[in-house]
Amino acid sequence: MPKPKVLIVGCGAVGLFQGYFLSAGADITYLVRPGRRSAFAPPKRLYSYKDDELYTFESYTLIEDISEVEGEIFAFVFDTLDGYTARSEAGVATLSSVGKLLNEEQNADCFVVYDAIGLDIELHYARTMRIASTRLFFAVSLIAHQPTPKISVPATANKDLITRADLLYSHGPPNIGLVAFNTHPALTAKLETIYNVNGRLTIRRIPALFSPWAPLLGMLHLMTWNVDGFGPFESLRRNNELWTLMLRAQAEILTLPRFGWTGWFLSFIFGSWATEKLNIPLFEGAKPLNCEEFNLYHHGGKVVQQDLKTLEELIADGERVGKKMPALKEVVGRARKSQSSQIL
Repeated sequence: MPKPKVLIVGCGAVGLFQGYFLSAGADITYLVRPGRRSAFAPPKRLYSYKDDELYTFESYTLIEDISEVEGEIFAFVFDTLDGYTARSEAGVATLSSVGKLLNEEQNADCFVVYDAIGLDIELHYARTMRIASTRLFFAVSLIAHQPTPKISVPATANKDLITRADLLYSHGPPNIGLVAFNTHPALTAKLETIYNVNGRLTIRRIPALFSPWAPLLGMLHLMTWNVDGFGPFESLRRNNELWTLMLRAQAEILTLPRFGWTGWFLSFIFGSWATEKLNIPLFEGAKPLNCEEFNLYHHGGKVVQQDLKTLEELIADGERVGKKMPALKEVVGRARKSQSSQIL
């Protein structure tokens, strides 16, 4: 019996990492920008920080236009665009073209897993792709990055393997490769059926309750860490003025009317202790990868516009209902200033 087909939008670090593990259970096709097919041609070598091993990925197809797979049946689409790119002119054009494929009769059961963060980002996907929101859910890939001197090599790593790698990744403990927000359990189950064929990494389900607010708080925590220079997390935690400012901004977000009584209740639950406990497993679980360096490289650079734009959207959302959001404004202002100084 032939494998199901999966279309991945983007062949960068996240796309290659997830595609490699999905390829055990599906035929993988990547949609890449025009003129970039040769840059992503197989084989690609993936280095695992946890395993200290190099894996080869060569069983995939590359396309530059969605018309190349017109009429084909796909089990699902995995979109790797960040939230800022997904709302850009190029991103909208890409999502719209993929939407045409999703609206072909043979793909009535095809759904979309997206990795973008932004206020009402799912509504953006639904409108742009012209599909029902019941065919969409959010998932977060575990850490993956392209080779860069900005992220140091762990002392325990085989440096020869790392120099040969096209991609480096660190899965979550004990064997998590993808975190899915379980807003549509039937779709999550379909994703798991394909993903788990790889036999090594699995999917962690996060209750749907967390979906509206948890990714947004993540952006706040990362941009506050950015203001502190992405040093050790303990440094941010000891910065009482900045840590307290972040907690105030967090309460401003959670008490927005869109989050209702749940948000109001969570604003009391997520004080200093709970916020610290929420963050510690994230960077501890990345080891031996240096999570601080990764965050500086990724959230301080590659996707910083997504993160900042998300927080600015929250400020605007608050102001529309008469909330001034002073703490969140202060965090964003400092983060913008920090980014400007890095550019200079």
